[in-house]
Amino acid sequence: MKKHIKAIDTRGRKLGGETPLLCTPLVGRTRERVLAEATSVLRQKPDLIEWRVDFFDAIGDTDAVVATARALREVVGKRPVIFTRRAESEGGERIPIDDEAVVGLYAAVAATRLVDFVDFEIGNDPAHLRRVRECTRQHEIRLILSYHNVGYTPGHDYLVDRFLEAERLGADVAMVQVMPRNRADVLRLLSATAEADDKTRIPLISISLGPLGSVTRMVGGLFGSWLSFAVGESASAPGQIPIGDLVSVYDILRRARGGEML
Repeated sequence: MKKHIKAIDTRGRKLGGETPLLCTPLVGRTRERVLAEATSVLRQKPDLIEWRVDFFDAIGDTDAVVATARALREVVGKRPVIFTRRAESEGGERIPIDDEAVVGLYAAVAATRLVDFVDFEIGNDPAHLRRVRECTRQHEIRLILSYHNVGYTPGHDYLVDRFLEAERLGADVAMVQVMPRNRADVLRLLSATAEADDKTRIPLISISLGPLGSVTRMVGGLFGSWLSFAVGESASAPGQIPIGDLVSVYDILRRARGGEML
């Protein structure tokens, strides 16, 4: 582990440890479907589970969301859970509630401590971001601040700055996901991740989307990305790879590097 990284140990899984972790998304639209997906993907032994609540039809019913989070915790046991509402503008689903209600939902879920991380977009209203940061600190939940661009890949310095900005704003983890249009875009994200990894003390996650960017899900760890999202039953973003395939790739890279991934 690089000494400058402040690793996060959650329920026995270390983000920012010796090897990148694998996370599988749940995108069910009903409580029953979310729990069925969780039961299925657990057989593939992911390190973490992400609940993409923007896919959940009852997202406007806080009690239903909390009840589902409680049932999900019973299913996944000690596996860490990331709670995520992805905005439609950043590749997520259209939802029937406004941003103020989303913040209230995050606060309600954080207060239960049924999840271990919440993912909140760095481009959200600064006041909303502060409220989410306050409630995660109050309830000892880890905050992932994320930047998504589903249209293109910005310049190198801009990408580095998004990682640094997330750390300045109090993130426990910084994430950048962007869409490549050519091979140079993929290389630029990897280069920016490596530079940001040298300049920050928090774990980073970086992903180039789509088939062209899928290589970053396999080798991102070599450049300082500590988590990859892998398909369990259904993908939540373009370019995701089945978890079994990623496990095989990680094993190959680890052997090639004499037992070390990073």
